[in-house]
Amino acid sequence: MLNVRLKLRNVIAVAICLAGSATMFAQETGVVINGVTWATRNVGAPGEFADKPEDGGMYYQWNSKVGWSLIDEELVPSDGTSVWNSEWDGNGATTWEPTNNPCPKGWRVPTETELESLLNSGYEWTTLPVNGGVFGNGENTIFLPATGAIWDNGIFQCYGSFGEYWSSTFKDLVFDENGTDYNVPPNRAFGLPVRCVKCGTTAINEVSTDTKNAAVTGYFDILGRKLKEEPKQGIYIILYDNGKTEKVMK
Repeated sequence: MLNVRLKLRNVIAVAICLAGSATMFAQETGVVINGVTWATRNVGAPGEFADKPEDGGMYYQWNSKVGWSLIDEELVPSDGTSVWNSEWDGNGATTWEPTNNPCPKGWRVPTETELESLLNSGYEWTTLPVNGGVFGNGENTIFLPATGAIWDNGIFQCYGSFGEYWSSTFKDLVFDENGTDYNVPPNRAFGLPVRCVKCGTTAINEVSTDTKNAAVTGYFDILGRKLKEEPKQGIYIILYDNGKTEKVMK
């Protein structure tokens, strides 16, 4: 059973990675933070990274591969034909589907566990070169521009005031000059930027023994999806309030 589950995990990971477009705007090697390789730039058009780290890229509704940009105060879709859908519900999915992966080939939308790991790695608000947050520790840091969001009604708000980024499991990372937060956004129809992680890396592979005096904050399956309670058998991840994780096999 263990071998079957490990093979299933590998198949899913490969499917997500191969679903990304083969086009890459420029070479991206990424930065490793807490065992996860993060891209240094947001997603631009589907399958491409933005030109520079300070570029906001395009905005995506949850579980959608259509990117949106704001040109002359009008929302413009990456495919030239889509119409903004204020009722978008992600097609009823519970995780970002591989066929809708907007990241370049070899990259994918991060899980909520990976975003939480990034949040816990260190944070500093900065105004150079544009407003945004620096995440990471030591020399391993990435910059996320404060790109605001497109509300579900299609109204663009607050560029430069806050940043909000999707995870693959419908939770988002939010930050501004006052700090960070991690929550469930009110609507899948929001348009948010995406910062990709490299396929084959995941924060849940980090096993720490520094959990003796820490409190459990959540349980996750091997794909980083949060569970309602601790499983009685199988492979799962425990997340502690000090940001550490522990892999358990029963």
